Amino acid sequence: MTATTSKKEEKIIINLLIKHMKLHEIGERRLTYGVTDRFSIPFDDCAWMDAGDDYLLVTTDMVGRKTHFPEGATFYQMGWYAVAVNASDIAAKGGTPAAYVAAMGLPRNLEERAYRELLEGMGDCMEHHGGVLVGGDTKEADDIIMAITALGRVKKNELMKRKGARPGDEVWVTGTLGRGGAALLEHNMDALLMVEARVKEGRVLAASGSVTSCMDLSDGLAASLHQLMKINACGFKIYEGALPVDGRAQKREDARELVLYYGGDYELLFTACKGSMEGLKHRMQVTKIGEVMEEQRVLLIADGSEEEMENRGYEHFR
Repeated sequence: MTATTSKKEEKIIINLLIKHMKLHEIGERRLTYGVTDRFSIPFDDCAWMDAGDDYLLVTTDMVGRKTHFPEGATFYQMGWYAVAVNASDIAAKGGTPAAYVAAMGLPRNLEERAYRELLEGMGDCMEHHGGVLVGGDTKEADDIIMAITALGRVKKNELMKRKGARPGDEVWVTGTLGRGGAALLEHNMDALLMVEARVKEGRVLAASGSVTSCMDLSDGLAASLHQLMKINACGFKIYEGALPVDGRAQKREDARELVLYYGGDYELLFTACKGSMEGLKHRMQVTKIGEVMEEQRVLLIADGSEEEMENRGYEHFR
C-alpha cells in the first residue's frame, strides 16, 4: 500500500482481494482473524466467561482422520489425541478441565470395535487430565471426524491470556521442542498422538502471578511467536543455543527445522516478569529461551549473529 493509503482504505482493498481467493491461498490463521474481527472476540486458546469468582473456560478443536492421523494410527490414539489437544488449550489459560462434549462423524462401515477403541482413548485421556464427558452427538460421515468441546475453570486473577507480554519480559517454554516433528517423520504414533497436556504446569504458572502471556505450542515455535507479536505489538529475541531440543530431534540433521517450524509439541510458550521464574524451576521443566523487545520482529540469535525467524508452521488449508 502507498504512504497515502489510509488504514480504512487498506482494509477495504484487502477484503476485496480476499473475496476472490481460495481457502488454500488464505490459510487457517487469516480465516480465524476474520472470525475474531467479525465477532469482536480475542484471538486466544479459549473463551472465558464470568462464573462468580472464576472464569468458565470454553474451547473446541475438530480433528479428522484425513488431516490429523497418519496411516498406522490406532483408534485409541485418535480418541486420546482428540481430547488432549482441548485439554492443552485449557492448560494454556491456567485452568483445570471439568467437562467435555463430543460430536463425532463416523462412516457407516466402521466396525463397532473401532468405535469402542475411540471411546476408550477419549475416556482414558479425560481420566488422566481431568474432566468427564457430559454429552455430545453422533452422525454418519464419509470419514472419522471428532469435534470436542472442553469446559474448564480458572480463578479470575489467575487467567493467563495471550495478550499481556511487555518489553523486558523473559520468554520461556515448558518441556522440550521438536518432539512432534520428529515423531511425525519417524512414524512414531505414540510420541505424536499420545499428547501430554501441561495442565499441572499451567496451574503452577497461573498461581505464581508472574506470567504475562501464554499459549500452547500446537503450530510450532515460530508461528506462535509471530501470533504473540501481532497480539501484543512487541517482538521477541530468541537464543538458539537455549532452546531445549527433544532427544528424538537431536538425533536428526533437520533438528532446527523441527524445533522452529513443525509444531505438535503441545508445550506452553509463555512470557514472565524478569527473574520471576527462578523459584519455580525446581517444580517443573521450564527453560528460558529469550526476551521480549519493543521492535516488532522475531529474531533468532545464534553464534553472535541474528536472523529473522520466518512466520511459518503447521497451518490447515495450506
